[in-house]
Amino acid sequence: MSNPEAEAKKDLGNEAFAAKEFDTAIGHYSDAIKIDRTNHVYFSNRSASHGGKKDWKAAMEDAKECIKLNPAFIKGYYRLVTAQMELQDFDAAISTVKQGLTVDPDNSQLLKQLRLCKQKKAAVDSANKRTATRA
Repeated sequence: MSNPEAEAKKDLGNEAFAAKEFDTAIGHYSDAIKIDRTNHVYFSNRSASHGGKKDWKAAMEDAKECIKLNPAFIKGYYRLVTAQMELQDFDAAISTVKQGLTVDPDNSQLLKQLRLCKQKKAAVDSANKRTATRA
């Protein structure tokens, strides 16, 4: 059962997030987490807020905690993959997608992320090879 006080903080966070007030949203989600550290949604939402600020390391950490708390919550994998791709950790992102696909094998968002990740990895690898041959 959700804690009403924590849910009220989450709702405030959702309002701030919708207004793109990411620091405010992070504060509200953090307050919710202080009240109830077992609710994966609070970590997922705070991860999205960190992503809104392009703070991909913090987004990644919250997404990992979200998945740890609820391995069946697909949005946690999506948030983690997004952060890993932004950090150009493509191998980890591919591994995360595959982990998420064990939960929901036909998830269109994760399948799209897998294709995108493989494309970005190939582009970076190709650019690195061109740079290495010039050196």
